[in-house]
Amino acid sequence: MAKTNWQGIHSVLVTPFDSNGAIDFARFEELVDRNIAAGADGVIVCGSTGEFYAMTVEERDALFRSTVSATARRVPVLAGVSDLSLDVTFDLCGRAKAAGCDGILALPPIYAKPDLREAEHFYRRLSALCDLPIMLYNSPARLGVNLLPELVDKLADLPNVVAIKDSSADIQQVTELCARVKDRLAVFVGYETMIRSALPVGCSGVVAMAHQLSGRLVRTYYDACAAGDTATADKLELALFAIYGCFKSGSFYAGIKAAMNELGQPVGDPREPLLPFSDAQVSKVRDLLQGANVQQIIKELA
Repeated sequence: MAKTNWQGIHSVLVTPFDSNGAIDFARFEELVDRNIAAGADGVIVCGSTGEFYAMTVEERDALFRSTVSATARRVPVLAGVSDLSLDVTFDLCGRAKAAGCDGILALPPIYAKPDLREAEHFYRRLSALCDLPIMLYNSPARLGVNLLPELVDKLADLPNVVAIKDSSADIQQVTELCARVKDRLAVFVGYETMIRSALPVGCSGVVAMAHQLSGRLVRTYYDACAAGDTATADKLELALFAIYGCFKSGSFYAGIKAAMNELGQPVGDPREPLLPFSDAQVSKVRDLLQGANVQQIIKELA
């Protein structure tokens, strides 16, 4: 399988829910279109930010199809297929292919906390059974295991492993990872707050959470960092970190929705086990956004 040209900003989409807790597909497709209009180079559906863990296989399948339809082939669509059950993961791979997705994003089996030997076994099985290009996903905080550069170096030789999302938040690890595999894999960091440090060491892009709520802020910041435009990067950086401060004001994925709702981009509440932000948490989100003039910056960059 030929390597892909995945690069830049791949926006990992939230899943909007209506007042009854059902997926709001109309709003979701508007969100897809808004992400592309704001400069996304790719979109990821049913990632962790999309609350895949709280959805049925049938809902995820429907979201795969909705995303492919909404993008109309303007950008690549990656399907999140992570699950504790291997059978579910493999089933989702087939559904992603049938829906027309361009690739998959897959964590090693969640909750089970596989060691590196078991993680390697999982990805080798996935590679053998999946017909789509694969983005590996390293998330030590969520998984309990760190996919070290030497393991990724071995997995990079699998024919359909084409990229990795590294959410270690460790620039030393990312630097070593790029030194080992950047000629074979597209290396993405998992946080926009790492763009400035990650691009010079060879990263291909970012799997972005803030892009979907910040207009062209992340696009402008990314391009400034890539071009060495420190003045523009400096101007936007505090706003970007304020947005991430919102996410960290409670449960990350509830925080993303709280920030979007506060910015006039209604996406509903998270599904349980997460809860909507409390009044105190919403107040903190509001203070962070106002303190960094996020709304004004979004308007200026529109």
